Amino acid sequence: MIDCVALTGAAGKLATALRPYLAPLCRELRLLDLKPPTAPLAANERAWLADLQDRPRLAEALAGCSAVVHFGGYPREAGWDVLMPANIAGVINLWEVAHELGVGRIVYASSNHAVGFYPRSEQVAERVHPMPDSRYGVTKVFMEALAQLYATKHGLKGFGLRIGHCCPQPSDARMLSHWIHPEDLAALVRIGLEADYASEIVYGASDNALSWWPNRRARELGFRPAHSADPFREALAAKVSADPVAEHFQGGAFAAEGFSHELARLP
Repeated sequence: MIDCVALTGAAGKLATALRPYLAPLCRELRLLDLKPPTAPLAANERAWLADLQDRPRLAEALAGCSAVVHFGGYPREAGWDVLMPANIAGVINLWEVAHELGVGRIVYASSNHAVGFYPRSEQVAERVHPMPDSRYGVTKVFMEALAQLYATKHGLKGFGLRIGHCCPQPSDARMLSHWIHPEDLAALVRIGLEADYASEIVYGASDNALSWWPNRRARELGFRPAHSADPFREALAAKVSADPVAEHFQGGAFAAEGFSHELARLP
């Protein structure tokens, strides 16, 4: 059992879904966010109001923790004025403070949008060249690079999850490829907390036959997804976007927003 884990973005949708799976793995789970958790606290959970941009408060919250599960930050496309403080400056503070305090590892939510400009016709491995589809995707590429730096230079283990769409069940055709059930996401987080590695990137997807991601490294580390989008294929196959750009790229609407190139002229 892990002594103490900090969960950032704890009041958010994904972190709230993770808490029932994460709390039993540790003696203390510290729930960090700008607002209180939405669900009642378990006996070993502690709520901490903390801003990742407030380094002294962040240091208080992480003191004594052996691991961080980082699901904080701004979760969608926005202007740089919104994304820079939440997804860049806050991330820098988190890794800096974790390193200073001797935290052993950070399991962090990257995103499929870090590689969202790969076409849907292509299988994408973990160590490919990043192809972010949005400003939001760029911030996730930054986080992955920062995690690699701290792992190589300082030995702070980093486990990045390029999460698809996490919800109880898929609702459109794109999700047939990149959907992940909360239980499977929790299983990946547990691997990140317990496995032996230095710096890894894996994909957050359930056992979907139409997946764009082989996710071999996750399976090597023991990931055995319990869920699949396959039973929904017939019902959802026709639920596609009317935008040809969104349908061409793995990133969907994130890739299509503001797209001014010509698809036919892309290399």
